[in-house]
Amino acid sequence: MDADRSMVSSVHKGAISAASGTGGSMKEPTGQLSLVFRKKASGKTYIAQQYFKLPLQIMNHHYQDEDGTAFVYLLNPSGGILQHDRLLTELTLEEGSRAFITTPSNTKFYKMDEGHAEVVNRAEVKKGAVLEYLPEHNVPFAGSNVYQENVFHLDRGAVLIASDMVTAGRLSRGERFEYQLYDSRTKIYVDGKLRLYDCSRMEPEKISMEATGIMEGYQANGSIYVYAQDLSSCLAEEVNKLSCGKGIRFAAGCLDPDLMIVRFLGEDLLELKSMIFTVWDALRRELLGKHAVRIRKY
Repeated sequence: MDADRSMVSSVHKGAISAASGTGGSMKEPTGQLSLVFRKKASGKTYIAQQYFKLPLQIMNHHYQDEDGTAFVYLLNPSGGILQHDRLLTELTLEEGSRAFITTPSNTKFYKMDEGHAEVVNRAEVKKGAVLEYLPEHNVPFAGSNVYQENVFHLDRGAVLIASDMVTAGRLSRGERFEYQLYDSRTKIYVDGKLRLYDCSRMEPEKISMEATGIMEGYQANGSIYVYAQDLSSCLAEEVNKLSCGKGIRFAAGCLDPDLMIVRFLGEDLLELKSMIFTVWDALRRELLGKHAVRIRKY
């Protein structure tokens, strides 16, 4: 067995750390995943260290790009997230490594009669590394109570494309904004300085989800966060010129020369996912010099 392959199953001893999902420190995680990505001399990225505690785990990484990007599916074999779950995922991308992270299907938050669930996703992306973090959408069931936090610590010179998407609920069951709380926060740090803090707190019993500036009659919303050093000044304009499907609204805007956000609203989930793929393709071509690839989902 070569030296690179022998490291794939090694345990990342320093994985457990404090994680804030509700404004304080997360208690001991009930499920945990920690991955360290490293670039080989050949140019391929591999998982150099990993640690997992069920119900979080991964499928073995594979390759779909010629530049050696490691494609990884995050798995939760329990089928969904329950009350009192505290799930922590930590990703470290060493210098020059490239990883695409997704999930094979949507994440379900089940009814929570008492208590809540916390999901914390943390990533550290070193100089010259590229993280594409594009999980499938979240589905908060009726009665669910969810706190989610996505935190990205980037070196200047890293590249990040990350998404967060949520639906109104189990639409096939007629559920529409029947959850108690969906609180999702995204933080982006660059060289230790907080550059973006985006908070979406939706409580259907306290606010009208159909109101202007909220969901406005749409059933799903999402965001793509983009960081790259010295983004093209025309990139947001180019994204805004992309054609979209029926029932989709979206807009891209730059916060500063290195940060951009794309917002989405959609009535049809398939149309919305198709639009996100179109935007991802445009971002990949501009930032990474390659097209998006169709990812097989199960």
